[in-house]
Amino acid sequence: MMSEHHKSINQKLESFMKRNLLSSDYQKIRCYERCIVDKSMKLALLTHKNLLITDFPPRTLHYTLPLVDFISLTLVQDLPDFLHGTEQLNTQHISLKFRQDGIARVKRSTSQTSFVSVSSEGDTASSSDTSPSNSVSGTSLSSTLWHESITPRSPSRALKHSPVMLSVSDNTHLMSRSVDRMDMNDSGNVSLSSSTSSFSPSPTITDLDLFLLTESSFFFKLLKAATLNEKIRETKQLNFSVPEKRPSSARKRKNSSMHLHLYTQLSSEIRSNKALEGRFLLIKELTTAATTNSKIKQYFWKDTQLFGELLRDVRRYRVESSTANNRADELEYLILLETCIATMFRESEHLPQRIELITANSNSQLKCLLESISHKPSIATYLTSSTEVEGLCQELVDTTTSLLFEVVLAASEHPKFGSNFSLSNVVSLIENHATEFIPVYNDIIERSLCLVSRKPSTLQTVQIYQAFYTMDALSKSSKVLGDFLCSKFSEDIKYYCATPEVKILRYSPLQNLAIENVRTVSEFVQTRLNHK
Repeated sequence: MMSEHHKSINQKLESFMKRNLLSSDYQKIRCYERCIVDKSMKLALLTHKNLLITDFPPRTLHYTLPLVDFISLTLVQDLPDFLHGTEQLNTQHISLKFRQDGIARVKRSTSQTSFVSVSSEGDTASSSDTSPSNSVSGTSLSSTLWHESITPRSPSRALKHSPVMLSVSDNTHLMSRSVDRMDMNDSGNVSLSSSTSSFSPSPTITDLDLFLLTESSFFFKLLKAATLNEKIRETKQLNFSVPEKRPSSARKRKNSSMHLHLYTQLSSEIRSNKALEGRFLLIKELTTAATTNSKIKQYFWKDTQLFGELLRDVRRYRVESSTANNRADELEYLILLETCIATMFRESEHLPQRIELITANSNSQLKCLLESISHKPSIATYLTSSTEVEGLCQELVDTTTSLLFEVVLAASEHPKFGSNFSLSNVVSLIENHATEFIPVYNDIIERSLCLVSRKPSTLQTVQIYQAFYTMDALSKSSKVLGDFLCSKFSEDIKYYCATPEVKILRYSPLQNLAIENVRTVSEFVQTRLNHK
């Protein structure tokens, strides 16, 4: 039950955000937390892209710190000397290090109620939306109906909605309205930036200390997760330069009331359509919708029936394929299934219902998922020499790596919301099928070494980060998997991973983190060999 004090703060914060934030930022506030900055009381608000610092209670938005420009996040174990008593003992000290030119001071526009962000080059970007209203045709989830809406306030009948703000600890509050899409330490020397056009050859590094007035806050974990999410997203977007169209305000309001209805309809169609081609198209539509509209993930993680249906299909084409060899179209469907589930995991760490669903009934859904991806799908004999199928098998390794990464990341780094979900659970469930998983793990390792041995693209830099993060976590937590990595791939890792910074794409936001993961795995293998 939320206290009267928290209700009052919520109301003031809601009013402040509506008046002063861009609609995109307002929709994607993840959580907020009282904190001390420069020995004065502030409020830290986390969106999917920025860390915002305001007064407390909120009156002025002082700073917008782009997450993609963060270099390191550290939870410092100390006792602040300017605090005393209980406050000193219960404070979390977060030390941030970021590019100074990444700070965007926020100023009030004299001609409108929205704020204007001033970039490091002095350009301004107004929050007012002047795009013309366009007619809406069709009711496909993957159409423009699924772009972000301004007023997500329609009541739910089919699925239970969360309140506007959820208390996730005594003093941390989660904004459940947004449903967007680790120890984080980007310690390299090369600066990170959100686009190649804004790289500074000699950036100034700035420190900022936040003192959260609670020791039970999820804010640090959510901040780490959001920073990683943004670096991954920005790295992927280096391939694209086409600006995203924004629907008009009137159209957004109209579309908002349709989101849940369309999702419920699509979920029902997926579950009732048994034809492979029909289900493929419907799940592709769901995946596209989840990529372009953040609300879909909130609905999905409350939809036990649909999640179970997707898991049964993954199991069918992996575990049960030994008696019914997969065709090329079935491999394509399996790739899409795993892509869809990985997409739902991506940037949903702030949703309690995700943990609730995968750990329900003694982790039954998690068991099914991990058992399924631990089995290598069988391929029809007449297709084994097909170039097309070889390409599909390689793509399947990539999607399996991405999905396994999301599960491992959720178990290792993300808030658990009171559940006992942990990396040890994941490793234990995988080891129950170790014989079947080793060939899958072998393919993941071989693929990652192939990528790091050449000049990877931006998307491949993301794959390298995900693969080596997963390899590091699993090999350190499982003696079986660690021994396999060291016994079969020690020479390959020593050769290909000696100087990863030479090969991995420079100036991508994920560059230094990917390099650090490669080095960590290489050091693990070398240490294990030295102790033999």
